[in-house]
Amino acid sequence: MDTDIVHFERLHESWKDTFSRLMEAYPIASVRLSSVAGEDAELQEALARLDIPVLWLTPSVPCPVKPVIGIPSTYGADRWAADIGAIAQDPDHTLLIIDAGTCITYDLFLNEGHLLGGAISPGVQLRLNAMHEHTALLPLVEAEPEAHILGYDTRTHMLSAAVNGARFEIEGYIRTLYQIHPDLHVFITGGNTFQLADDFTCPITYDPYLIFRGLAAL
Repeated sequence: MDTDIVHFERLHESWKDTFSRLMEAYPIASVRLSSVAGEDAELQEALARLDIPVLWLTPSVPCPVKPVIGIPSTYGADRWAADIGAIAQDPDHTLLIIDAGTCITYDLFLNEGHLLGGAISPGVQLRLNAMHEHTALLPLVEAEPEAHILGYDTRTHMLSAAVNGARFEIEGYIRTLYQIHPDLHVFITGGNTFQLADDFTCPITYDPYLIFRGLAAL
């Protein structure tokens, strides 16, 4: 199963122009999409012009690697794509998939293919936004990839708690679940990266393209 990423870009022009340029550059045979952003009329129109199969990922689309049970109907498409991307790389172990984006999501799959459960918490920027929006004086602070363990003024105090709090939360989930599932393999993806502690003995795979690998596996 080939899940190599040969090209990645962020949208910077119309969908029509993007598809036209990519179709000229690559031998594209099909399109797979995952989105939680709702309907996009321009995207729908551009897809309708393509003379190739188009697959929208939903929670009802089965995992192509092995049977998986326990996926709720409300599951986000991007979340399911990342899970499939992890399962495609390691179908034989208990997997914890962590997607650290706007929110931080946790999904635990037992090695027999059962989604045991998950969790959702605010991402770093959401934590900073909430402190600003729900207090009288705390400023709006932009997230940074790293922060000192303790700050020296209001801004760095907030960054310390938001960044390190998210990191400690992730480390806590990994440590706790590894004690319960000794065959645990952790996959971490998403727009926020964290410098985790270096004493973990369970395998941890950092993969920024996990969602795309899941879509490629379909």
